[in-house]
Amino acid sequence: MINWYYWEAAADGYAVNANTFKEATKEKPMILEIGPHAEITGLQAVPVKKGERLPIGCNGIISKKELEEGKRVKLEDDRIVVMVPMQVKEAKGFKYKDTYKHKGIKTNPWSGAWNVAWVLALGVCLGYSAEGFTDLFGLKLKKIEHYGH
Repeated sequence: MINWYYWEAAADGYAVNANTFKEATKEKPMILEIGPHAEITGLQAVPVKKGERLPIGCNGIISKKELEEGKRVKLEDDRIVVMVPMQVKEAKGFKYKDTYKHKGIKTNPWSGAWNVAWVLALGVCLGYSAEGFTDLFGLKLKKIEHYGH
């Protein structure tokens, strides 16, 4: 299901699993191996172009612009060195964590409708099961009458 949500790249760069390198620091950077992996497992990165489908296990994109800046991540040979996986930034008076998770990703346009359908189906199932349990246990609940507005 999560592979269906993280749909395609919104920018040129490298597809990564941001959860794997969240412990990186400037003193102890983490190194991502670049390669044409069909599934990202561990410290791996896959080159992607804008509009391409993302590999399985991807939840973020490290853009080429960020690699060129070299402040948080940098490119060394066939590896990406991650030094600052998370920064606290401020915009319009609000502070937020800027991570690589969900960054540079275009989600599936149908995923919202899919989630709503699941919530509705779950609600119907729970409603019918609650009614079934009251009948099973012989509970005769009196309905509350509402008066007024």
